[in-house]
Amino acid sequence: MRATYRLSAPPPPLPGPLRAMPRPANALPATTQPMLPRALHYIDAIARAGSVRQAAERLHVAASAVNRQLIELEEELGVELFERLPRGMRATAAGELLLAHIRRQRGEAEALQQQLQDLRGARRGQVRIGAVEAVARGLLPELLLDFHRLHARIGFTVSLGGTVALLRQLMAETLELAIVYNPPDSADVQVMAERAAALHAVMAPDHPLAGRASLRLADCLAYPIALSCQETGSRALIEEALSGSSLRIEPVLESDSFEMLSRFAAGCGGVSFQSAIGVAPDVARGALVAIPLAERALARGRLALVARRGRTPSPAAARLAEHVAAALRSDRAC
Repeated sequence: MRATYRLSAPPPPLPGPLRAMPRPANALPATTQPMLPRALHYIDAIARAGSVRQAAERLHVAASAVNRQLIELEEELGVELFERLPRGMRATAAGELLLAHIRRQRGEAEALQQQLQDLRGARRGQVRIGAVEAVARGLLPELLLDFHRLHARIGFTVSLGGTVALLRQLMAETLELAIVYNPPDSADVQVMAERAAALHAVMAPDHPLAGRASLRLADCLAYPIALSCQETGSRALIEEALSGSSLRIEPVLESDSFEMLSRFAAGCGGVSFQSAIGVAPDVARGALVAIPLAERALARGRLALVARRGRTPSPAAARLAEHVAAALRSDRAC
């Protein structure tokens, strides 16, 4: 599951005596015109769309122009960049190498654009941030709205997904920042801020276990279990806790949807395992209870703000990172 949302504000006129240079009448808007050679821009569009025709539609150019740029670049490089399949196109190994280069170049170009805007006093930009769904239900919207009040010219593109999927996007540089749950250690990932976020057993208030002060996994196995999918940080913690025991969980439901897991726990007499931060709104209105789990492995969960190590963040992303990091270090992210 992946969802994307955008929050942005129209930029106001530039302050002071400085003014932007006049632009040609046929130029694309400044926010969309790529600081990349046209051929590379087209290659990236083909990869994202899956075909020349769909890429051309998204670029608002003729398909023949996109195809010509592709063919000329393949001839220049001496390699095929895409496999031509019956139902679309898929990047070859050479194409994947070129796409990684293109996305690095785009990230650096965006950072340069925003640094130049900062020098002009524009203080604006668009930050691409990812988050696990639990954070997106309450904490992240509040953080972004607070930040937006302070930096009205900075907008956001927010992508939702599991921890592994978000880290993959971070490495591909389609995201600048991500808030993930229990990320694995990696030399390529910089943890900018984190806080403890232990897993809890989540259930309806009238569940037979709801009055307990704490639970063990074994206590929950007599009831229907809902687990998050394999690419999530919470599932990794569960698997770690089970690895040293004879316990085996046969979930009734596996899902990458936090909402579905919560609804299962609320309405099916079952138990799900989530961090308390994700279900805080449901607990506050009395729809769910969240009970701490006694296993040490499950207490090691952590919520982390991460970025790709070695990549210089845009000024807008750096400011947002400071804002999110401060919240994670405070009681607000509990």
